[in-house]
This record gives sequence, structure tokens and C-alpha cells, in this order.
Amino acid sequence: MKKILLIEDYQPTVEMITTLLAINGYSVEAALDGETGLKKAEETRPDLILLDIMMPGMDGFEVSRRLKEKDTTKLIPVVVVSIKADSINKDEFKNQVDAYLTKPFDPPKLIEIIKRVLGD
Repeated sequence: MKKILLIEDYQPTVEMITTLLAINGYSVEAALDGETGLKKAEETRPDLILLDIMMPGMDGFEVSRRLKEKDTTKLIPVVVVSIKADSINKDEFKNQVDAYLTKPFDPPKLIEIIKRVLGD
């Protein structure tokens, strides 16, 4: 079973995505802020990280930058799922994330992106 780390500050979204991923056979761990997400990424070494951009404190840009700086987490694929995904400067961010999905999103599209990024 593939492990996914969800870094998202909005609890209803965490619950919805967690349920969706569990139904589709993924193990999910959630972090409600960037700092906790970085720690969990180091500890659990997930197969993929779903990352929100707009979070209090450390935003998703900083989380992604820090993930890619560490040898232990730099190869973990990152998928941005955020209301800001359409306005991201993709050229500047392209070496930090593997895919983008804008909220509100279509659940089958999220699963499709996850499978593509994971090579399933």
C-alpha cells in the first residue's frame, strides 16, 4: 500500500481527501501545517506528498523548497492541491513539484494525477 502525506490546514479538506484516498487503496497521514509536514515527511518517507500552498505560518512554497533541499526527502514526488495552483509561476516552481491541481477539484482527477505521478 502506497503512503501519501497530506499537508493541508483546512480540516474538512483533510477529511475529504483522506477518505477519497483510503477508498482508492492508499495509506494517508495528514499534517495541518508546514512544519509538522516536514517532520512527518522525514519520519514516514511517504511515496507522495499532497501539498496546499495557502497555509498559515510556513506556506507550501517554503515547504516544497525545504523538502527539495534535504537528501532524505528531495526525491519524494510533490503534488500541489491548492486554490492558488492556477496562479503559480510554474517555471519558477517546476523543479519543486510534479503536478498541480486547483481547488475545488474533481476527485477522479486527483486520483488520476496521483496514479500518474506514482507510475501506477
